[in-house]
Amino acid sequence: MLVVGINGAHGPSRTVRQLLDEAMKAAKTESNKLGIPCKTEIVHLGPIVANFYDGFQTKPPQEISKCLRTIKNAEALIFATPIYWFSTSALTKAFVDWLTLLETKDFALEGKVAGVIAHGHEDGGNQAAMAIIAPLLHMGLMIPPYCAFFKNRYMARHSEGQWQLKDHRLVGKNVVRLAKQVLSVDSWG
Repeated sequence: MLVVGINGAHGPSRTVRQLLDEAMKAAKTESNKLGIPCKTEIVHLGPIVANFYDGFQTKPPQEISKCLRTIKNAEALIFATPIYWFSTSALTKAFVDWLTLLETKDFALEGKVAGVIAHGHEDGGNQAAMAIIAPLLHMGLMIPPYCAFFKNRYMARHSEGQWQLKDHRLVGKNVVRLAKQVLSVDSWG
């Protein structure tokens, strides 16, 4: 199983990177518990998303093309994005647009599993997560339970049960659990 983490933070966003790293570790731990060989890889969008998909391109830039090949081979994806103005980062949005090439060409995303982590200093986490999940669902990806996680920097210390300090690990755990089930299904139709 290949689980790809997609870091939509530009620059040194330590919190987004930390949340994604922990979710990826949880994915690896869960795959070991389930007896599934698992490889994890993190893609940093900052260095590769320099061009925008305009809806007519059929050949992406080389950096995007390499990343799309990796995603095509993955069983699970975990997106991590900072929250900007109640939505995802521009890098994340631009990358989701590039995924259109996999969806329109041969439905290469159908049956893959995805989760989302969003982090910000204010509100908007749920909107940011849904801004990623909605197109992914349309592209044929599946979202398991507890896989639209958002963390508000200031709310975590005051939230009931401190759930925002640990639920991002459920993203990694649950994408692996659902991907295992998908791997046991021969085809979709």
